[in-house]
Order: sequence, then C-alpha cells, then structure tokens
Amino acid sequence: MTRLAASRLARRPLLTAVALTASLALGACDLGVTNASDSAAETILADAFTAVPVGFSATENSFASAENEDWRPMRRRHPGRGGPFGGAFGAGPMGGGIGPDFQDGVGFRAGHARGPFGGNVPMVDCPFDASAGKAVCAPFTDRRGLTVTRWVIWTDIDGTVQAAPDSTTFSRQTHAEVSGTVPAREGVTRTVRHVSDRLLTGLQQGSTQRTVDGTSAGSETVTGTTAEGAFTAERVVADTTRGVVIPVRVDGRSYPIAGTVIRRMRATVTIAGTTSESADWREQLTYDGSATATLVITRNGESKRCAVPLPAGRPVCE
Repeated sequence: MTRLAASRLARRPLLTAVALTASLALGACDLGVTNASDSAAETILADAFTAVPVGFSATENSFASAENEDWRPMRRRHPGRGGPFGGAFGAGPMGGGIGPDFQDGVGFRAGHARGPFGGNVPMVDCPFDASAGKAVCAPFTDRRGLTVTRWVIWTDIDGTVQAAPDSTTFSRQTHAEVSGTVPAREGVTRTVRHVSDRLLTGLQQGSTQRTVDGTSAGSETVTGTTAEGAFTAERVVADTTRGVVIPVRVDGRSYPIAGTVIRRMRATVTIAGTTSESADWREQLTYDGSATATLVITRNGESKRCAVPLPAGRPVCE
C-alpha cells in the first residue's frame, strides 16, 4: 500500500466526526449579528469570545487552553464601543488566542515523534482493543463532573494498525468526546457536548515533516437568572485544520509552513421577555512557507486582514 493510501485509510474515521461537527458547528453563510445592533451584541456578548466553553480544552483543537467558566449575560448594559473591532472586542484572536502548536514554534525535533498536536488528549489507561483496531481509553470524570472519552489508532506506512507506536509508526489518529452538565454559582447550570478528531501523519523514523488534519466542535448552553431576569446563553465553537505541515528540525524552533486553520464561534443570549442577541466571529489562519502567517478575522460581518510573525508573534492588522 502506498503512503497516500495509508493516509487515506487512517483518515476514514474522521468522517464520523465531520457529520457531528456539521450538526454542532455554524452555517458557512450565516454571518453577522442576529436581531441586535453591533453595539448591543458587543457589550453583552464580548466576554463570550475571550475563552472557549467549559471542557473544550479536553479536546484537540487550535484554541489556547483558556476556558471561561463564568460566562453569562452581563448584569448591566452599556453603550456600544465602536462596532465589532472597537474597544471591548479588540483585534486579537478569539478563544484565548491561537494554541502554541500553531504559532509559538513548539515544533517537532529529530528523534522525537510525539512533538506537539497530541498534548490535549493524554493517553493513560488506554488498552489496545484488537477487535476494534484501536486503543480505547477508560472514560473518566474531570474536576467539574464532565465525562471524557478517548481513543487512538496508530498505523504503519502500509496502513496496518499497531497495538502501540514504535519507530515505524506513520500515523496517529485521536478522538475525544466531552459531555455533561455542570452546576455553578448563583444557580447557573452549564450543559456541554464537545468532540474532536485529529490525524497526525509522517511520524516514522527519518521523516522530515509531519502533517496535521482535524476537526473539532462544541456547544455550551448556560441557564440561570440575572438582575434582568431568567436567561439562556449559548456558545457554539468549531475549527478545522487542513494540511498543516510542520518540518522536523535538528535544532531550533519549528512552525507550520503550509496549511489552513479555520476557527468559528457564535454566542447567543436570550433574557426572558427580550429579543435574543447574537454575535459571530470567524478566523482563518493560512501558512504559506514564509515566516509570516496570514490571519483574516471576521466579526459580525466585518473583516480585518492581519499578519502573524512566526514562530511567535502577535497579529498586526491592517
């Protein structure tokens, strides 16, 4: 079997996650604020985009690991601050920023097959199930009471499934799911459902580069009461990693030289007796082999083009 065939074989289980991602993720043509002005959405919803939903960092995705465990509607509403790129929103990446695997130069080194793109889903207590052709990890409950389930598949260059990785391992595919309901302060309740799939190829000894593909999606529904009344708040988050290539280096820092990462988040707040208010952000990060990645940020239908210096740098936007 060729390397391409092996890669395709390893990618097949990703299709199940694509279908689930489509149900959780955001419609590609549905941008902008719904039933609200930019200023209203800005003041009420700005905090929703500062970090990811609770439990999402237990999946494999492009977001930094910061979670917003206290997100809910603001108790007071203030005037707007200049639209989606004004004061409260700023111009930096959402969700706590871009994960270090994709920006900060945490690359692969010669002789170290694991490298980045595998740290969010620790493989502990994961015996190999020969009948399923994968290592299935025992479900566990995190500190907040969320249930986390995971599995991993290793294959060699010919697409043969391996019970454990070794120097001939070509691909590593991981799957993670997070679900549950979390009670919080002041009678607030959060219900979450997250899923991710990631395929990492080029792991075999002597390979000069690794390639990363994957999808992740999540939803969080928050209910409770504020000074303005009972509320329901929702966040939906998703990202897709397409053909991100990272060279293997003997020394120094490595960073992606090809590929695209697309990130999306929508937040909606409904307070009893009022009209729902929503905001939507999308980011597309593109690597072209140069020392600068291109980041296009679209917030409530308004876009900015930014340059991201590599291996570690802050976006500089037009």
